[in-house]
Amino acid sequence: MVKFTALVAALVVAAVGSLTIHLPSFSNVKPAAAFHPGPPSRFVASENADRWQQLAEKQQADEDAAKAAADAQAAEQARQAEQARQQAAAAAVARPAPAPAPPPAPGSVQDIIVRACSPYGQATVDWCLRVASCESGYNPNAYNPAGPYYGLFQFLMSTFKNTPYGNQNIYDPYYNAAAAAWKYSVSGGGAWGCK
Repeated sequence: MVKFTALVAALVVAAVGSLTIHLPSFSNVKPAAAFHPGPPSRFVASENADRWQQLAEKQQADEDAAKAAADAQAAEQARQAEQARQQAAAAAVARPAPAPAPPPAPGSVQDIIVRACSPYGQATVDWCLRVASCESGYNPNAYNPAGPYYGLFQFLMSTFKNTPYGNQNIYDPYYNAAAAAWKYSVSGGGAWGCK
């Protein structure tokens, strides 16, 4: 593109130099001899072409320098990102994973809650253990006359009866927990004061 621009500029200089200018003649004025400039000086055309070439080379050098700087910056950013990734990977390997919580003792109320809530996923199991601890202290025979509320999850009798386990004993820890897990999966935990 730069060579093309230099060529066009040289052609324009050559064309302008070869123009013939004709002055209009007037009846009372004697026409002067027609102006015929000599051929353009090769030195001027060459000097302009050299100047355009130098400008083009400088522009190309500037563009090359800017591209090299951008490439160097991108390479540095990639190197830093890779270094950060390697450090994070090394830190993850160096840091031991937290030990899982011990499983509830077989036959304990917590174990019964885990078995009853497991079909709904780990998030439901975690919710059930947290809410049962808060609502009844894991006491399957808990009773609150204010509701009255019954069992591990302190159900109203009418609410418990409207679950798929409503025909079971409300004080049975498995069915009380299963009813709570079902209700949580259907409508969330908004019915409980404990979250």
